[in-house]
Amino acid sequence: MGEAVVFVLVAAAWFVFRKRIAAYQVFLITEKFKILPGRDKAEQLRGMELLGTLFGALLFVAGVLLIVLHTMLG
Repeated sequence: MGEAVVFVLVAAAWFVFRKRIAAYQVFLITEKFKILPGRDKAEQLRGMELLGTLFGALLFVAGVLLIVLHTMLG
Protein backbone atom coordinates (compact mmCIF):
# COMPACT_ATOMS: atom_id res chain seq x y z
CA MET A 1 0.00 0.00 0.00
CA GLY A 2 2.91 2.33 0.74
CA GLU A 3 4.31 2.16 -2.79
CA ALA A 4 0.87 3.03 -4.19
CA VAL A 5 0.77 6.22 -2.14
CA VAL A 6 4.31 7.05 -3.26
CA PHE A 7 3.28 6.52 -6.90
CA VAL A 8 0.34 8.89 -6.51
CA LEU A 9 2.44 11.52 -4.71
CA VAL A 10 5.23 11.38 -7.30
CA ALA A 11 2.64 11.68 -10.08
CA ALA A 12 1.06 14.69 -8.36
CA ALA A 13 4.46 16.37 -7.96
CA TRP A 14 5.29 15.57 -11.58
CA PHE A 15 2.05 17.20 -12.77
CA VAL A 16 2.71 20.31 -10.68
CA PHE A 17 6.34 20.76 -11.77
CA ARG A 18 6.17 19.23 -15.27
CA LYS A 19 7.15 22.42 -17.09
CA ARG A 20 10.24 22.94 -14.93
CA ILE A 21 11.21 19.28 -15.17
CA ALA A 22 10.78 19.30 -18.97
CA ALA A 23 12.83 22.49 -19.31
CA TYR A 24 15.63 21.01 -17.21
CA GLN A 25 15.57 17.78 -19.23
CA VAL A 26 15.83 19.69 -22.51
CA PHE A 27 18.69 21.75 -21.05
CA LEU A 28 20.53 18.59 -20.02
CA ILE A 29 20.02 16.88 -23.37
CA THR A 30 20.89 19.83 -25.60
CA GLU A 31 23.44 21.86 -23.62
CA LYS A 32 25.07 19.63 -21.05
CA PHE A 33 25.32 16.28 -22.81
CA LYS A 34 25.10 17.57 -26.42
CA ILE A 35 23.01 14.54 -27.41
CA LEU A 36 20.42 16.33 -29.51
CA PRO A 37 21.05 19.48 -31.53
CA GLY A 38 19.39 22.56 -30.06
CA ARG A 39 17.39 23.41 -33.17
CA ASP A 40 13.88 23.99 -31.92
CA LYS A 41 13.84 24.04 -28.14
CA ALA A 42 10.15 24.90 -27.96
CA GLU A 43 9.27 21.75 -29.88
CA GLN A 44 11.62 19.65 -27.75
CA LEU A 45 10.14 21.21 -24.60
CA ARG A 46 6.60 20.33 -25.68
CA GLY A 47 7.67 16.78 -26.43
CA MET A 48 9.37 16.35 -23.07
CA GLU A 49 6.38 17.87 -21.31
CA LEU A 50 4.04 15.44 -23.06
CA LEU A 51 6.31 12.54 -22.17
CA GLY A 52 6.33 13.71 -18.55
CA THR A 53 2.55 14.01 -18.54
CA LEU A 54 2.20 10.47 -19.85
CA PHE A 55 4.71 9.23 -17.26
CA GLY A 56 2.81 11.00 -14.47
CA ALA A 57 -0.50 9.61 -15.69
CA LEU A 58 0.96 6.11 -15.76
CA LEU A 59 2.26 6.48 -12.21
CA PHE A 60 -1.07 7.88 -11.01
CA VAL A 61 -3.12 5.11 -12.62
CA ALA A 62 -0.76 2.43 -11.29
CA GLY A 63 -0.94 3.91 -7.80
CA VAL A 64 -4.73 4.14 -7.80
CA LEU A 65 -4.99 0.61 -9.19
CA LEU A 66 -2.72 -0.71 -6.45
CA ILE A 67 -4.79 1.11 -3.80
CA VAL A 68 -8.06 -0.29 -5.21
CA LEU A 69 -6.66 -3.83 -5.43
CA HIS A 70 -5.29 -3.60 -1.90
CA THR A 71 -8.65 -2.48 -0.48
CA MET A 72 -10.63 -5.05 -2.47
CA LEU A 73 -8.37 -8.04 -1.78
CA GLY A 74 -7.69 -7.14 1.82
